[in-house]
Amino acid sequence: MLENLGKYGEITKQAAEAGGVDQFISAIEKAAYTKGAARGAVIAAAAAATAVGGVAAAVKTYRARKARAEEAKEQLRATVRESEEDDA
Repeated sequence: MLENLGKYGEITKQAAEAGGVDQFISAIEKAAYTKGAARGAVIAAAAAATAVGGVAAAVKTYRARKARAEEAKEQLRATVRESEEDDA
């Protein structure tokens, strides 16, 4: 009898097998939540990895700039000392 109702008949049959409409809807909600939670966890993990990678790159760049600045200061100090020694 439900075969002639098409998709509505299929849903009605599945709802009856699940123990009623409310239980069928509850099962669908749980499945959707589980699927969404898994996707959310993957996206969150990817975002966290990207953020950590970005911070690591920024720290590396900062340290490299700081090292170059210190090297430039030392060269300037050496040049000033040489100039002072030549003047004396």
